[in-house]
Amino acid sequence: MVTPLAEEANSHFFSHSPDRDQLVRAFSLMHLSRRIDDREILLKRQNKIYFQVSGAGHEAAQIAAGMTLRPRHDWFYPYYRDRALALTLGVTAEDMLLQAVGAATDRASGGRQMPSHWSSPELHIVTGSSPTGTQFLQAAGCANATAYRNPGSGEVTLVCTGEGATSEGEFWEMLNLACLERLPLLILVEDNGFAISTPVEFQTPGGSISRLVTGFPHLHISNVDGTDFPACYSAMAGAVEWCRGGHGPALVHAHVIRPYSHSLSDDERLYKTAAERSAEAARDPLVRYPDWLIENGIIDRPEIQKLIGELDQELQEATSRALVAPAPAKGASLDYLYSDRIDPASSYFEAAPLFGGEPRTMVDEINLTLLEEMRRDDSVLVFGQDVADCSREDSLCEVKGKGGVFKATAGLQIQFGPKRCFNTPLAEASIVGRAIGMATRGLKPVTEIQFFDYIWPAMMQIRDELATSRWRSN
Repeated sequence: MVTPLAEEANSHFFSHSPDRDQLVRAFSLMHLSRRIDDREILLKRQNKIYFQVSGAGHEAAQIAAGMTLRPRHDWFYPYYRDRALALTLGVTAEDMLLQAVGAATDRASGGRQMPSHWSSPELHIVTGSSPTGTQFLQAAGCANATAYRNPGSGEVTLVCTGEGATSEGEFWEMLNLACLERLPLLILVEDNGFAISTPVEFQTPGGSISRLVTGFPHLHISNVDGTDFPACYSAMAGAVEWCRGGHGPALVHAHVIRPYSHSLSDDERLYKTAAERSAEAARDPLVRYPDWLIENGIIDRPEIQKLIGELDQELQEATSRALVAPAPAKGASLDYLYSDRIDPASSYFEAAPLFGGEPRTMVDEINLTLLEEMRRDDSVLVFGQDVADCSREDSLCEVKGKGGVFKATAGLQIQFGPKRCFNTPLAEASIVGRAIGMATRGLKPVTEIQFFDYIWPAMMQIRDELATSRWRSN
């Protein structure tokens, strides 16, 4: 089943092959994922849920990603088509249906989010919102945090996207940061050829994101037929090995299909020809993969039918429970607006006043406060535009050091070192998104954007992500 495209991409990783149990489990996950899609489509037509977006055609690549990574150890930033990935990591069919009906017992968001917005603190699946591409920079920050929180652990952060969102500026900021810092960040691009109705050749110069990024240093790039599970497993295993080995980030470009419309608010027959749809159907992994299993003696057809019966029964029972689950209470929409762990008026924030007798500017006081907090708490980091004393440390013996355009961070790098106070690329969204990802891991980043006018490129991270993450994740 390995295609020439997959062979070319994975020629160095032939040893990464799934065993029999993994091959059979992959079929079970693939079937269950597709049937959940079908069940949600039926429920939408019955007006029992309000929206549906499908992961059909993407299953093989997602399952391979989930199997080659480790939930509760690695970190995951999925996107809305990643149903099969979530199932592989341990999210259940019932969890997904509870979110679809907006139940109070929806473990991902307590009924707050639309379906297919995955979240699980236990599994390290980080909550995502609806704007495309906002996960990129947070994933880079999460990967960056490993060097502080768990050095030497081999942790990998996976971030997933469709090919359409690679046109977002934050995708390129993520690549810049990941390659600059050689982060253990694995990027899975699930390329189904259409961003809703826009074909990839009208989206990406040359029609291939993996060809476009070949100039980035330290970036392992793999192309694979994303409907071919053994090939996907091999590609993902090689990419994971690259990241765990500390070589830098990896990008797997999986060429998948989208046999269903973008969502139930879309009709692909308006822009896809019958021939295009037929060609996609011929590559459907749910059709090809069971035949491959039988042809290679992995499992026989009666065993497949037995599995299908068990999975369909599991889904029916999960659906029945979800449909009678209680809706959120009317007042619950105001829950989790603020932290229930930190009281800003508590004694935790008290400090004895320091009177030196000399008048000081506000900038001086900010600098002293940062010094005190960085001494008290090793998790406090300072980064942003020109905040370091001197990025080229060897020059510090010859120069005084900058320490910010207003000197608010002067001396911090000299006192605490370049891991705790450092300059960043000139990219405001990158600074803020990175900080959110690091804070997710328990670090306390303090970022500086030089001037108020410069904040606007970061506003999507601030407004759509930072302001809502606690509330939307329940």
